[in-house]
Amino acid sequence: MRQLKVKLSAKQHETLRRHAARLRTPIAWLIKDYIATLVDDQEAENVRTHAPTQVAARGGSFAWLSDEPDVYAATDGEPIPTRAPRRR
Repeated sequence: MRQLKVKLSAKQHETLRRHAARLRTPIAWLIKDYIATLVDDQEAENVRTHAPTQVAARGGSFAWLSDEPDVYAATDGEPIPTRAPRRR
């Protein structure tokens, strides 16, 4: 297995750390998932056009959500009323 060392500014590291914390995943896993996606030619275009968080989602970072109960359905709540255009 190869290792890669990357130098980041303090600001870049802090931003990446906060992003990983929001996703409840280690920074290394985010980077590993991103690189794995880049290696796959078919997925490489998707990485360029989608947010890295979508890459993390496909990589399993959000797998814990599958254990969460479905508490809402599409029919829950009240519909949002549409507004008629104003007359002048």
